[in-house]
Amino acid sequence: MFKTNEIGNVPTLLIGSAAGAISSTATFPLEVARKQMQVGAVGGRKVYKSMLHALLTILEDEGVGGLYRGLGPSCMKLVPAAGISFMCYEACKKILIEEADE
Repeated sequence: MFKTNEIGNVPTLLIGSAAGAISSTATFPLEVARKQMQVGAVGGRKVYKSMLHALLTILEDEGVGGLYRGLGPSCMKLVPAAGISFMCYEACKKILIEEADE
């Protein structure tokens, strides 16, 4: 009834990489705030009361760039890993479905 199109490994790799980049960019400010809270508690620096307080203080002191400091190196690690993981998942799923059909 429905027509299904096969998506190759390279497009699957690119889709997974894009998904990794988008998710990392969306959640990176929370990672920055978490790391600042951890370092502040150990290093005797500024102590934040909550995650929201940390986010607002970083935004006020450093601007939007402060929330995304370190995003480049993080994406260099995460984007290929997410793409490969997604591609392997889809390949394994295809193999298992083909074996179940036989």
